[in-house]
Amino acid sequence: MFAFGTSERAHADLMLYGILNAACDASRGNPPSEQDINQVLAAVADVGAKDEIEGMLATQMVATHTAIITTLHRQKQSETLLERERYGNLAVKLLRTFAAQVEALQRHRGKGQQHIRVEHVDVHAGGQAIVGAVTAGEGGKEKSDEQVLHHQKLPMNRAPQCGARAGPRRCAENADVGCMAGQPEAARPLATRTPSGTVITPQKPSLVGASYPS
Repeated sequence: MFAFGTSERAHADLMLYGILNAACDASRGNPPSEQDINQVLAAVADVGAKDEIEGMLATQMVATHTAIITTLHRQKQSETLLERERYGNLAVKLLRTFAAQVEALQRHRGKGQQHIRVEHVDVHAGGQAIVGAVTAGEGGKEKSDEQVLHHQKLPMNRAPQCGARAGPRRCAENADVGCMAGQPEAARPLATRTPSGTVITPQKPSLVGASYPS
């Protein structure tokens, strides 16, 4: 009974009856032999079922494996191409079913998820790294907490790159030519706007090659 992960006799009998019908080539007039029963029970017991769910999965896995071997044997003995293709396709479906059963058993045992732990990260010159919780952004791209805060819309006078103290009106007026509120007066170029909307910023005259009267 413990091979099926249960202590109930009725449940164990149900699993045994099902696996004998699915995995053993027997009938009413030709019941499975003692050797066949021991082989099937050994295969189920090797899975190591710890509860009834694992016991049912173990029974299904053994039955599926037996069907795979039988199908591959018949595919090998086929004389026509059509039969080989038919048994080959059936074997592929059974193999996928067996893989799904193994995955289901691992998920039930808590082994379906993998965790990767990074112990050390090297960031060289010109590289970038994200430290902190990462959330999914638009287009499947990931953003860190720092990037999410950086992209929040703030008033111009409260933005980190703006050193203005004269209020949002002055920054809004200079938004199209660049906020210069945090710079000294000498460093602020006088920008003018033409009727067509073009912004013209005069350049400082160059002293190279300039002549002065003696």
